[in-house]
Amino acid sequence: MSSRSGRGEYDRTISRRRMLAAAGASGVAALAGCSGGDGGEGEGESGTGGSGGSGGTDAGTNGSSGGSVADATFVNAYTGNPVDLHFNSSATQNFSWPAGRAVFAPYLKYSFNEKSFLMGALSDLQIQDQEVTLTFRDDLMWDNGDEWTTEDFEVQIQLAQKTGSSLWGYVDDYEIVDDHTAKLLLSGPTNPQIIKFELTNFFVDTKKETHEQWLDQEASAFLQWAWEDPVASGMFSFVNKDQQAFEFERNPQFYKSDNVNFSSYLIESYGGNTAQHQALISGSEVDAATSLFTPPEIADRFPDHVVEVNIPAKWGYGIVFNHKDPDFGTRAVRQAIAHVINRNAVVQNAGPRTKFVAPTPCGIAPRDQEQWLGDWFDDFETYGPESSNTEQATKLLEEAGYSKQGGKWQSKEGGTLGGEYYSPAGWTDWTTMTQTVVSQLNEFGFDFSISTKPTNDWFGQYSNSNFKMGSLYWLPGGSRSAFPYFPLYYQLWATDIGGGHGYREKAESEQTIPARGGGEMTINPLEVTKQIARQPSNEEARQYVQQSAWHNHIELPFLGLVSKFEQSWVTNDDWTVASEGSTNRRVKWPPFWWVHEGDLQYKQ
Repeated sequence: MSSRSGRGEYDRTISRRRMLAAAGASGVAALAGCSGGDGGEGEGESGTGGSGGSGGTDAGTNGSSGGSVADATFVNAYTGNPVDLHFNSSATQNFSWPAGRAVFAPYLKYSFNEKSFLMGALSDLQIQDQEVTLTFRDDLMWDNGDEWTTEDFEVQIQLAQKTGSSLWGYVDDYEIVDDHTAKLLLSGPTNPQIIKFELTNFFVDTKKETHEQWLDQEASAFLQWAWEDPVASGMFSFVNKDQQAFEFERNPQFYKSDNVNFSSYLIESYGGNTAQHQALISGSEVDAATSLFTPPEIADRFPDHVVEVNIPAKWGYGIVFNHKDPDFGTRAVRQAIAHVINRNAVVQNAGPRTKFVAPTPCGIAPRDQEQWLGDWFDDFETYGPESSNTEQATKLLEEAGYSKQGGKWQSKEGGTLGGEYYSPAGWTDWTTMTQTVVSQLNEFGFDFSISTKPTNDWFGQYSNSNFKMGSLYWLPGGSRSAFPYFPLYYQLWATDIGGGHGYREKAESEQTIPARGGGEMTINPLEVTKQIARQPSNEEARQYVQQSAWHNHIELPFLGLVSKFEQSWVTNDDWTVASEGSTNRRVKWPPFWWVHEGDLQYKQ
C-alpha cells in the first residue's frame, strides 16, 4: 500500500483508510488483517522521536460535528490479541485499557498543559472538609438506551470497596443524594488533590443490571470475570472483536455525540513496536498509535502528517530490590549500586530526546523534585547522575563487609554479588537500558546475567519474591504521580507486585537513618507518607513530603533512574488534531480524549 508522503504510485492506489471508510463499520473486520506482526510482546516505554507534523490542525468546530457523520473509520494501532482481552476493568491482567477508553466515559481527566482537572461524566465536583459531592451529567446514558443513575454508581462504589480500591483508603462511607448526585464521606482530613487524582482512575463502566450479581460473591470471582459484551457509556459502542481488531461504532447516546463526526473506530492488533512503526511509516495503514516508543531514526522516516504528542509519563525505568535478600536487602549494597550506575549514560543509550534522569533518587517524579523539596533539595545525595562513582561504591561495600575476589564482589560467606536481572520482553528501550545498567554493574565487579521474560512472567518473578533485583517502573505512572504521595507510597508498598519486594514490614516500623543536618533521625516511613494525604493543602503537606523523600533517598526501596515523556502518535491528513497549546493537547490519551472533546474529527 502506498504512502501519503509521495512515494510510489499514489494516484493509482487507494489508501487503507479510504478502503475502511468505504467499507463502513460492518466491513472493518474483513480488512483488519492487512498487515502482519513481528511477534514481539509488550508496548515498550515511550522514548525519543520527532515527526514532521509538529503543530497539527485545530478542530475548529467548537466540539460540534454539525450533525453530519462521515462514513469513515479511525484506525488505532495496538499490541495485543483482542480475543484474549475483555472489558472488566477490575480484572486488570486481561483488561484492554484502550478498548475500555473507547466505550466508557471517564469521570474526569487531567491536563498536563494546564495542570488542571477536566470534567467528563461528572458535571461538578465539590470537596469540602471531609465530604466529597459528585454530581454526574443529567444526560449520561448507556448505549442500550437506559439512563445512567446513581443506582449504577452504588454498585460501582461497592465493588470498588470489595476489590480493595485505593479510593477506599480515604473513604469511610457514601450517600446517595438523588439520581445524579452522590457523596463520599472521608475517613479524616484529606488533601483534595488525592481525591481528584483517585477519581481520574474511575470510568462509567459499571451497570447495575450487569454487575450487581457480583456483590454477593467473593471478590476473586469478580476479578476473574471476563466481560465480553460491554454496555457503553462513552463515545463508541462495541461491535465485534477477533484476532485482528476491536471494532466499534459511533454511540449516538453519548452525551457529546455531536463531537464524533465519523462512524467507526478500530483498535487494530499489531505484533509489537516494529509492526506499528512500519504501519506509521507506510503513511496510510493506521491513523494513530496510542503509546509507542519510537527511536529518532525511525521517527525520521514517518511522513509529515504523522504527528507526535509528548505527554509527561510520570513513569519510567528503575530498579526494584528484594529487601529480604541478605545482600540486596542491605542498604549499603543498594547505595553502592546507585553510585555505580551512570544514569545519564542510560538515557543517552535509550533515547535522550524524550527521556531524562532523576536528579536524585528520592521517590518523587524528576520534574517535581525542586518544587516539593524546596530548601531541602540541595542537601539530597544525587548519587552522581552523570558519572559512575566507583570509589564511593567501593567504600560502601568494604565498610559493609564485602570484598573483591578475582574481580568480583563477594560477601563474607563467599557468595558473589549478582544473579539474574529481569527485564520485559518486547520493550525495546527497556532492553537497551537493562543492557547499559548490567554492563556498568558487571564492569564494577557485580555478576549479573540478563533474563528477559514475557510481561506476565516478569511480574510473576517479583510478585513471588523470586528475584534479587531487576528492572521495574519506579513511579506508578499517569497524572496521579504528579502528586508525591502516590509514588512515595507505591515504592514502600509495591502494590503492582503485591508487595513482592519485601519492604512492607520495614515501611511500618521505626527506622533510624542519617539526619539532614547531621546525626540521626528516627522515622516510621509509612506513617509519615500517609500524613501527606491527610493534609488539607499542598503547603501543609510539604514537610511530610520532604521527610518521606529524605528517607527514600537513603533507604532506596526502589532506585529511580529514568523518567520520560510518552509518545502518542496521530495523523492530521484526514483528521483534525488538538492545537499545541490547547488544554486538551496533553491529556491521556489523545486518540480517545480528543474524540471526546471534538478535537479529533474526520475532515469532510
